[in-house]
Amino acid sequence: MKGNIIYTESGKDAIEKYLEEQKKIMETKICEEKYVFGDSEIEITASDIHLYIKHSFFEEMKIKRRKSMAFLSQSYIIIGVIMVVSGVLFPIIVEMFESNPLQFMLTVAGSILAMVGGIIWLFFYRKYK
Repeated sequence: MKGNIIYTESGKDAIEKYLEEQKKIMETKICEEKYVFGDSEIEITASDIHLYIKHSFFEEMKIKRRKSMAFLSQSYIIIGVIMVVSGVLFPIIVEMFESNPLQFMLTVAGSILAMVGGIIWLFFYRKYK
């Protein structure tokens, strides 16, 4: 970045407030980990802060991984159910295709619309959860 950064008074206040909130959160987490019954003071070192930052980063990665795995498992379930239903109804589907192509096309189009709607719903559910 080549330009100078200038904060307005409200910008300075907002960033100071944010940093104070983050500091309180960090102090709370570190104190929970380092607390020993009977101690009146807890010393926070640079090492504690570095560990907290590293732990926070990896915790975010774990949350993202959990969300991805949940989405993948939901997708597998949906695809599996579709495959089972298709397998069970295959003779009916073939008969419908041979005897009444219009009904078959409407059924296929409706199924495709339902699957696309389900995929879109899963995408937005996952994104805004």
